[in-house]
Amino acid sequence: MGFGSGSLMRLASRRERLHLLGAAFDAGITHFDVAPIYGLGIAERELGLFARGRRDQMTIATKFGLTTTRVARLSARVQTPLSRLIARLPALRKQVQGRSSPLYRHQYDVPTARASLQASLRNLQTTHVDILFLHNPAPGDTVAALELCAFLEDAKRAGDVRAWGVSGEPNPCAELCDSLPLPSLPQLRDDIILRTRQAALRVHPRLIFSVISGALASILSHIRRSGRRWSDRVGADCTDPETIVSLLLMDALDTYPQSVVLFSSTHADRIRRGAETARASPGRETPSLAAFRALVRDEFAQSP
Repeated sequence: MGFGSGSLMRLASRRERLHLLGAAFDAGITHFDVAPIYGLGIAERELGLFARGRRDQMTIATKFGLTTTRVARLSARVQTPLSRLIARLPALRKQVQGRSSPLYRHQYDVPTARASLQASLRNLQTTHVDILFLHNPAPGDTVAALELCAFLEDAKRAGDVRAWGVSGEPNPCAELCDSLPLPSLPQLRDDIILRTRQAALRVHPRLIFSVISGALASILSHIRRSGRRWSDRVGADCTDPETIVSLLLMDALDTYPQSVVLFSSTHADRIRRGAETARASPGRETPSLAAFRALVRDEFAQSP
């Protein structure tokens, strides 16, 4: 299991952020995912500060391709409350991350990749990143595939990057992976509802993100209208968000046993519980998980 460092920016102080990273590391999580746009570089700097003296015990993934606009840079002073607001409102989060966002531009060329990598190495205070991802390519984006592959392979030979890949939505990432002349590591958004409503992923993901945030609110809202039925079927209190979080994590770990599942929270105790769930996951479908999956399949497959 890995830790998604985007959640750091919902915390107000460096002390809180370092405490959260420490809770993840102490819980046994050693893979940390970050990006330059998380806090306009602050998340990378905080992770780099935390990694001092621990770097050989950690793997770090960062990204390039989303560059900030002048609007984003001017909003730097309010980025923490803005991050909290975006996290609470999925529709706003989707708009902010989309191609028409006033905060970010999608730019996938060698000069952008080179400048971003060098800035990330400085921010992270490290000689290399373990994975460098193209960040959230969207349909219609221009990707200098041949030139980028050559640059990324050169970065590997130089020791600046250990591996590289594509991170984002399943379909655009699958299309980009298919078009690249060299194999890459896919890091894809996935959750149980998305998997229920769509066909299987076209490429096998090596890393998975948003397995909880993508489904939790929808499932809890549905359960509130369903009374005790879900709890009776699953054999646990499904009105408790922690129960659903555990089931969503178990589902992802069971579905992708050879992949890294990213987990993110601003609460240290939830991170510890998530790590415990990962360690206790039996690698097979339990009766509770089977019942939960059946309910999601039956009640979410046709819903909007």
